[in-house]
Amino acid sequence: MSPQEFKDSYMSRVKFDYQREALQSFLDLTVRLTVRCTSQDRPDDDDMAGDRGTDKVRVGTGCIWYVRGPNYNRPCFCRNCNGKKTRKQWRFQIATAKHVVYNTEEAKQTKIDLFYDDDSCRKDGRMKSLWGLSVKMELRYPDRDVCNVLCVTCDEDLGERIKSAWFCRSNNVNRHNSPGLGLQPSCDKDSHLVLIASHPHGQPKKITMGYRRYTYRNPRVEYNTPTCPGSSGAPVFGFYTDGYFWWFAPVHSGSLGTGTTFTKRNHKLNFFKKLFYKHVGQKTAHEQLNFGFEWW
Repeated sequence: MSPQEFKDSYMSRVKFDYQREALQSFLDLTVRLTVRCTSQDRPDDDDMAGDRGTDKVRVGTGCIWYVRGPNYNRPCFCRNCNGKKTRKQWRFQIATAKHVVYNTEEAKQTKIDLFYDDDSCRKDGRMKSLWGLSVKMELRYPDRDVCNVLCVTCDEDLGERIKSAWFCRSNNVNRHNSPGLGLQPSCDKDSHLVLIASHPHGQPKKITMGYRRYTYRNPRVEYNTPTCPGSSGAPVFGFYTDGYFWWFAPVHSGSLGTGTTFTKRNHKLNFFKKLFYKHVGQKTAHEQLNFGFEWW
């Protein structure tokens, strides 16, 4: 479903304002990544090894999880400033899948689209775009399909909006619970609801719902929440049995038996046909078994 449909159908049921604000912040912090480079440094067994050294375009998803700023009168390395000092700037990090953005070489050729909730966002200027700067190597785990992309902006309105959403998420993450959404099944108290916000096939943001599958494969997390190519790197929003959010959202990596879920540009899919489960009155075309990785 689209963000607007999610707000109309589910967020309207939430009792408290701070709960609605927390959910909205999760949606606002989810971004689309368009990568225009495949590094020669990818290993031979990498899914993208055949594209090394090319500029083939692929699309994934990420989530802003840390914001710092404003910093004053410092060199800004966004594409517009290229090292010139700016009055204010904000730095933030985006968690995504390593198979989407492998290293700093690829990060510098990654376009980040924020607030791409529907097609009209591109026409009326609500969607904002930035470029990656680097990959935080100290936050990239060799055994997990995760990485963190560093970005910067000196756009004061955008910087404050990102920071406001991040503060809202950080301050309210442990105060929100899923029963208020009417999604937690009363018949199974051990079920953990899992929501994913992503950009399937590079399209506007979509939200899908499902449940966690319990395994003993830490740091891997498994769930049946539907995804599509382009969902790789998306935040996996989970709820504990008492209804509270997981503090950090795992990064979606792929589907078991089908490989990773980045996509090349211009693929099309009727995504809405695969969304809901019986507990919300509709069925999916087929049930998926997907997985992501914890990264904290």
